[in-house]
Amino acid sequence: MMLENTKWKWATALSMLLVLFAGNIAYAADDFFWSEVEPIPSCYTSRDGKTNEIGVVVDGKKVTLEDPSCEEAKKNRVLVLVDGKYLHARLTADGYAEPFIENGRTMIPLRALADVFGFATDWDAGEGKITLQKDGRNITMHTGKSEILVDGQTVHFEGAVPMVKNNRTFLPASKLAEILGIQVDWDGNTRTATFTRP
Repeated sequence: MMLENTKWKWATALSMLLVLFAGNIAYAADDFFWSEVEPIPSCYTSRDGKTNEIGVVVDGKKVTLEDPSCEEAKKNRVLVLVDGKYLHARLTADGYAEPFIENGRTMIPLRALADVFGFATDWDAGEGKITLQKDGRNITMHTGKSEILVDGQTVHFEGAVPMVKNNRTFLPASKLAEILGIQVDWDGNTRTATFTRP
């Protein structure tokens, strides 16, 4: 009987490890996720209080990160809240896909923006061309350029333009929200951009 219980415990432990391993594989390709829990800033402070480089393995690649101090990370982080859920960035071999501020504009990863606002997207890396489609609307823009074509009409980004950072495309979310009639509120104290659909 005791040998049977031991086999059962080993089988259960092995099964749990396989489930955990398979769960990590299923989400390894995603750079972000949405959750009701406020994200914790990516940071590291050594015992002497200095910022350090951290060596990690991500997607089978050895990566060295230069994480800011936790105080600096909290001061500079940008929270994005849509329908009561926060945007969380996952660590990949290219670093984090965290939102940031560029010339007073909240920059959000294209994939996260497309996911949360329900866009069909097309990316032409050769031209740096981004096409978003939703509800019969067609929005075309290029990285590094201020012009946007919205259903054939030219509109301009103000302050920040689509850009590539850490091998990811980031878009100034407030202008796209404005085009789609989505309200955006900015709380400077918590550095939170809250998007509310009509």
